[in-house]
Amino acid sequence: MVLWMILITAVGMGTIHLNDCPIQRNIPVFLIVMGASGLFSLMLAYVRHTLCQEGLSLCTMCTTICYIFLICWLIIGSDWIYSLYPPNYDPLSKDAYCQRRLYLFAFGLVCVGNLFVSLLVSKCLQARDMAYCPYSRFPVGAAILTSGGTIITGCNVENASYGLTVCAERTAIQRAVAEGHRSFTAIAVTCDIQDSFVGPCGACRQVLMEFGSEWDIYLTKPDGSYKKTSLKELLPLAFSPAHLRADMVVKL
Repeated sequence: MVLWMILITAVGMGTIHLNDCPIQRNIPVFLIVMGASGLFSLMLAYVRHTLCQEGLSLCTMCTTICYIFLICWLIIGSDWIYSLYPPNYDPLSKDAYCQRRLYLFAFGLVCVGNLFVSLLVSKCLQARDMAYCPYSRFPVGAAILTSGGTIITGCNVENASYGLTVCAERTAIQRAVAEGHRSFTAIAVTCDIQDSFVGPCGACRQVLMEFGSEWDIYLTKPDGSYKKTSLKELLPLAFSPAHLRADMVVKL
């Protein structure tokens, strides 16, 4: 919900101040395009699970294109914003330059992606400290980012009957589903291994695939450093709900 509000605010502020920046017209345009394309990608993420196979393929392609565009637009916007104010900038010259709060909001929007990643990594490290693992002594933490901007955490919970142990990633997914979330964009996972990046087990990768293949995955070390990968890379040639839909169409 937070991410929706940020993107709607970006469109609103850009539209309101569209004609207020004679010298820096690119700032309100950046906000409008960033907000609108971000909202479009979120809507695609929400409807993808209701589509048939053909619609799902088209939705996935559109989502990928939209994400690529957003990254490119963010890079372009970063160049605009970081080089905005020249040395002779006069903050009282309102007829020429954008209002300071508009600039600061645009600057914050450029940084929000990195802020979400940092917060996601921090949350998974906190979740690891809550792990219940008296048998393996191997604590794991996970933090999931929903398409609406909510972060849901989970830790591994072991059981004396070892087969009933639940991994951190599945705990986080189950909590998220119980709270009404069905669309996700990223997950950060961590454990106590310090000299290498450790990914989810095979079972957890399959559980993540149930909710789409477009996951960003941040493999996190105890010191907070992380490596970004993707679910497609961790689980190639995966079996997904799309295969069941295709099979049902064939039988009908």
